[in-house]
Amino acid sequence: MNSKIVVIGIGNLLLMDEGIGVHTINELEKHDLPGSIEIYDGGTGGFKLIDLMHGAARVIFIDAVETGKAPGSVTIFSAEEVRSIYNNKKYSLHDTDLMEIIKMTKILGNPPMIEIVGIQPKTINYGTTLSKELAGSMSNIINTVLRRIEEVCSTPSA
Repeated sequence: MNSKIVVIGIGNLLLMDEGIGVHTINELEKHDLPGSIEIYDGGTGGFKLIDLMHGAARVIFIDAVETGKAPGSVTIFSAEEVRSIYNNKKYSLHDTDLMEIIKMTKILGNPPMIEIVGIQPKTINYGTTLSKELAGSMSNIINTVLRRIEEVCSTPSA
Protein backbone atom coordinates (compact mmCIF):
# COMPACT_ATOMS: atom_id res chain seq x y z
CA MET A 1 0.00 0.00 0.00
CA ASN A 2 1.32 3.41 -0.97
CA SER A 3 1.66 5.62 2.09
CA LYS A 4 3.79 8.41 0.56
CA ILE A 5 2.53 11.85 1.56
CA VAL A 6 3.86 14.91 -0.20
CA VAL A 7 3.57 18.38 1.36
CA ILE A 8 4.18 21.25 -1.07
CA GLY A 9 4.33 24.91 -0.09
CA ILE A 10 3.58 27.28 -2.95
CA GLY A 11 3.85 31.02 -3.18
CA ASN A 12 5.97 33.94 -4.25
CA LEU A 13 8.55 34.96 -1.63
CA LEU A 14 8.82 38.42 -3.25
CA LEU A 15 5.19 39.30 -2.44
CA MET A 16 5.16 39.18 1.35
CA ASP A 17 2.27 36.99 2.60
CA GLU A 18 1.81 35.41 -0.85
CA GLY A 19 4.96 33.42 0.06
CA ILE A 20 3.48 31.87 3.23
CA GLY A 21 3.43 28.36 1.73
CA VAL A 22 7.17 28.46 1.10
CA HIS A 23 7.90 30.05 4.49
CA THR A 24 5.89 27.23 6.11
CA ILE A 25 7.92 24.57 4.26
CA ASN A 26 11.15 26.22 5.45
CA GLU A 27 9.89 25.95 9.05
CA LEU A 28 8.68 22.35 8.57
CA GLU A 29 12.19 21.35 7.49
CA LYS A 30 13.28 21.98 11.11
CA HIS A 31 10.90 19.25 12.36
CA ASP A 32 11.46 15.51 12.47
CA LEU A 33 8.77 14.15 10.15
CA PRO A 34 7.85 10.51 9.50
CA GLY A 35 9.77 8.81 6.68
CA SER A 36 6.65 8.60 4.50
CA ILE A 37 6.50 12.43 4.34
CA GLU A 38 8.27 14.40 1.62
CA ILE A 39 8.22 18.20 1.76
CA TYR A 40 8.95 20.54 -1.12
CA ASP A 41 9.20 24.22 -1.88
CA GLY A 42 6.88 24.43 -4.88
CA GLY A 43 7.73 28.09 -5.46
CA THR A 44 5.37 29.72 -7.92
CA GLY A 45 4.00 26.42 -9.11
CA GLY A 46 3.93 25.38 -12.70
CA PHE A 47 3.73 21.90 -14.09
CA LYS A 48 6.83 20.86 -12.11
CA LEU A 49 4.38 20.37 -9.23
CA ILE A 50 3.07 17.28 -11.04
CA ASP A 51 6.57 15.76 -10.88
CA LEU A 52 6.76 16.47 -7.12
CA MET A 53 3.42 14.69 -6.65
CA HIS A 54 4.47 11.57 -8.57
CA GLY A 55 3.80 8.36 -6.66
CA ALA A 56 2.09 10.07 -3.72
CA ALA A 57 -1.03 8.65 -2.08
CA ARG A 58 -1.82 12.11 -0.67
CA VAL A 59 -0.70 15.64 -1.40
CA ILE A 60 -1.09 18.60 0.92
CA PHE A 61 -0.56 22.04 -0.64
CA ILE A 62 0.12 25.02 1.60
CA ASP A 63 -0.80 28.36 0.04
CA ALA A 64 -2.08 31.85 0.74
CA VAL A 65 -5.83 31.80 0.17
CA GLU A 66 -8.32 34.66 0.54
CA THR A 67 -10.98 33.30 2.89
CA GLY A 68 -12.19 36.55 4.41
CA LYS A 69 -11.06 35.38 7.86
CA ALA A 70 -8.51 37.03 10.15
CA PRO A 71 -4.93 37.16 8.78
CA GLY A 72 -3.07 33.98 9.66
CA SER A 73 -6.27 31.91 9.88
CA VAL A 74 -5.84 28.40 8.55
CA THR A 75 -8.57 26.63 6.56
CA ILE A 76 -8.24 23.13 5.09
CA PHE A 77 -9.94 22.48 1.76
CA SER A 78 -10.42 19.33 -0.29
CA ALA A 79 -9.47 19.24 -3.98
CA GLU A 80 -13.17 19.36 -4.84
CA GLU A 81 -13.54 22.67 -2.99
CA VAL A 82 -10.63 24.28 -4.80
CA ARG A 83 -12.62 25.70 -7.72
CA SER A 84 -14.74 27.96 -5.53
CA ILE A 85 -11.71 29.12 -3.53
CA TYR A 86 -9.29 29.76 -6.34
CA ASN A 87 -11.87 31.56 -8.47
CA ASN A 88 -11.57 34.28 -5.83
CA LYS A 89 -7.78 34.25 -5.82
CA LYS A 90 -7.15 37.37 -7.85
CA TYR A 91 -3.60 38.02 -6.69
CA SER A 92 -2.04 34.70 -7.66
CA LEU A 93 1.09 35.06 -9.72
CA HIS A 94 1.75 31.32 -9.71
CA ASP A 95 2.89 30.10 -13.13
CA THR A 96 0.02 27.68 -13.33
CA ASP A 97 -3.11 27.77 -11.37
CA LEU A 98 -3.61 24.99 -8.86
CA MET A 99 -6.92 24.00 -10.47
CA GLU A 100 -5.05 23.16 -13.69
CA ILE A 101 -2.56 21.02 -11.76
CA ILE A 102 -5.38 19.11 -10.05
CA LYS A 103 -7.13 18.57 -13.41
CA MET A 104 -3.87 17.34 -14.93
CA THR A 105 -3.35 14.73 -12.18
CA LYS A 106 -6.82 13.33 -12.97
CA ILE A 107 -6.03 13.18 -16.70
CA LEU A 108 -2.76 11.37 -16.00
CA GLY A 109 -4.65 8.74 -14.00
CA ASN A 110 -4.38 7.46 -10.42
CA PRO A 111 -4.51 10.93 -8.85
CA PRO A 112 -3.49 11.31 -5.20
CA MET A 113 -5.93 12.60 -2.62
CA ILE A 114 -5.28 16.35 -2.60
CA GLU A 115 -6.03 18.96 0.02
CA ILE A 116 -5.04 22.56 0.48
CA VAL A 117 -4.04 24.20 3.74
CA GLY A 118 -5.08 27.77 3.00
CA ILE A 119 -3.66 30.62 5.03
CA GLN A 120 -5.37 34.00 5.03
CA PRO A 121 -2.85 36.67 3.97
CA LYS A 122 -2.73 40.20 5.37
CA THR A 123 -0.47 41.94 2.84
CA ILE A 124 0.21 41.01 -0.78
CA ASN A 125 2.75 43.58 -1.90
CA TYR A 126 6.39 43.74 -2.92
CA GLY A 127 8.58 42.68 -0.03
CA THR A 128 10.36 39.58 1.21
CA THR A 129 9.09 39.51 4.80
CA LEU A 130 5.77 38.27 6.12
CA SER A 131 3.33 40.75 7.65
CA LYS A 132 3.61 40.88 11.43
CA GLU A 133 0.22 39.12 11.61
CA LEU A 134 1.41 36.11 9.60
CA ALA A 135 4.85 36.06 11.22
CA GLY A 136 3.06 36.00 14.59
CA SER A 137 0.79 33.18 13.41
CA MET A 138 3.65 30.97 12.17
CA SER A 139 3.74 28.65 15.19
CA ASN A 140 -0.04 28.11 14.94
CA ILE A 141 0.28 27.50 11.17
CA ILE A 142 3.09 24.98 11.71
CA ASN A 143 1.18 23.21 14.51
CA THR A 144 -1.93 22.99 12.31
CA VAL A 145 0.08 21.51 9.42
CA LEU A 146 1.87 19.06 11.75
CA ARG A 147 -1.49 17.97 13.23
CA ARG A 148 -2.87 17.51 9.72
CA ILE A 149 0.16 15.42 8.71
CA GLU A 150 -0.30 13.29 11.82
CA GLU A 151 -4.02 12.82 11.03
CA VAL A 152 -3.28 11.92 7.42
CA CYS A 153 -0.54 9.47 8.47
CA SER A 154 -2.92 7.68 10.83
CA THR A 155 -5.78 7.48 8.29
CA PRO A 156 -5.60 4.58 5.84
CA SER A 157 -5.79 5.71 2.21
CA ALA A 158 -9.09 4.97 0.51
